[in-house]
Amino acid sequence: MFTLYACPPASQLASASNNPAVILEPFLPCSATQKPSLHRKWSRWSVRAKVAVDEGGRTRLQLTDCPPAEKTNGIEISGRGPPRLEFAGRIDHGDCSIVKPAARTQTSARVIVIAGPTAVGKTRVALALAKQVGGEIISADSVQVYKGLNVGSAKTPARERGGVPHHILDMALPTQEYTVEQFFKDARAATELILARGCVPIVVGGTGTYLRWYMNGKAGAPKATPHVNAAVEADICHLRSGGGGWEAGVHMLAQAGDPVTAYSLPHNDWYQLRRSLEIVKVSGHPCAAFPKPCNYREDGVNGDTEWDYDFQCYFLYQHRADLYHWIDLRCEQMVAETGGLLEEASWLLDMGVMPNTSSASRGIGYQEAMEFLLDCRAGGGMTTEQRFLAFLSAFQNVSRNLVKKQLTWFRRDNHSEVRLFHWVDASQPLENIVSALKKEYWRHPDFPTELEGSELRKNASYKERKVLKYYEVTNRIFSNQQAITKVLNWVKRTQGVNRFSSSCIC
Repeated sequence: MFTLYACPPASQLASASNNPAVILEPFLPCSATQKPSLHRKWSRWSVRAKVAVDEGGRTRLQLTDCPPAEKTNGIEISGRGPPRLEFAGRIDHGDCSIVKPAARTQTSARVIVIAGPTAVGKTRVALALAKQVGGEIISADSVQVYKGLNVGSAKTPARERGGVPHHILDMALPTQEYTVEQFFKDARAATELILARGCVPIVVGGTGTYLRWYMNGKAGAPKATPHVNAAVEADICHLRSGGGGWEAGVHMLAQAGDPVTAYSLPHNDWYQLRRSLEIVKVSGHPCAAFPKPCNYREDGVNGDTEWDYDFQCYFLYQHRADLYHWIDLRCEQMVAETGGLLEEASWLLDMGVMPNTSSASRGIGYQEAMEFLLDCRAGGGMTTEQRFLAFLSAFQNVSRNLVKKQLTWFRRDNHSEVRLFHWVDASQPLENIVSALKKEYWRHPDFPTELEGSELRKNASYKERKVLKYYEVTNRIFSNQQAITKVLNWVKRTQGVNRFSSSCIC
């Protein structure tokens, strides 16, 4: 919020929202001798930004710089004062009442992007911010795009969205593939729709590939055919299950015809390895032979990039030791919940979807749950406490590993879109985060950011290994024998030969 001094006549103050030419002076910290000379008593007012809003809270015009003048609209001002601003809209009368603004009318529309590791609180921040700035949420989560995968993907229920519109949810059935190309097309269309409605697009998610495509634009590499996709997936599964691991995968890509990409991939970036193998096999050419997305730069140079939107990007960060405790608890909650992860995994199996055969079945938690339930079905609906706890431990472990992968992705300063992200301390109170991001949204593009500490937080994320070395899981729900028995009874009732008669954990 910008605080300004205004000195229009009383009649204009009473009807400022209808007066298209109220003159405001920016309030600047200065000594009494430096204050501009006025022949009229100053009144202190507050406005949200260098924009004008109408009575419905919609942005119409930006405030424009106006040179000092002797007299304008009956207001006498010394020519020695700072530049003035012409204001054509409603004044925020200092009572902190919320004005629902729209995206500003500027050459590049402003888009907010909120990323971060799983379970850090991205949705909570995005919802609160959307209510403050008149935003709509675009999900950038590769599992939330599938219908029916609600609990395991932490999809926000409709009743908890607080009236904030959500986009790119439930786009496809789990039996279908929803590609990153489809996401790019749908997310960009949603962005234009939101802007046309005069609202603020807020992109939220932790899928780095989705965010890269969304921000950089579509790449020119060919799409893999179903045959090539299946062949590459089989190769990757073999490598990861004992066929040589990551080093063997790098050698495979180099032998296939793309050694440059092979030896430049970040360690254990299996997605990029899979995609690179697909490109080589379907085209016969290395990845470098195809044009990069329009804004993509992988050179570590901080040169100017002409983005088609004015992106404001934030990466919510919390110390992993604290985050891991919350992740472990959330995994327990997803399993224990009525209609939760196990029931969604059972539904996938009933539709004929097998684990690790599609994007939906490779989702964190879903693959582990489906494998567990297949074992239960093979045993006629019987399992043991040890087998159940092993499944839960595997689910918690892959969830924590996802955090490491996400941190690795967003530390890559050699990628053009990653350099835009400002790391924000997610452990501070929600109202502090929202207030800071709201202020940043209304910051004039020519003014420097007031957010600090991004590099310090990023550097601190490298120094957590010693603490995490001694991390131990402590279950809080399934330390109770009754909770375990409840799940075992559900398995016996629903995963045997008569499994279609009942499917609810209760």
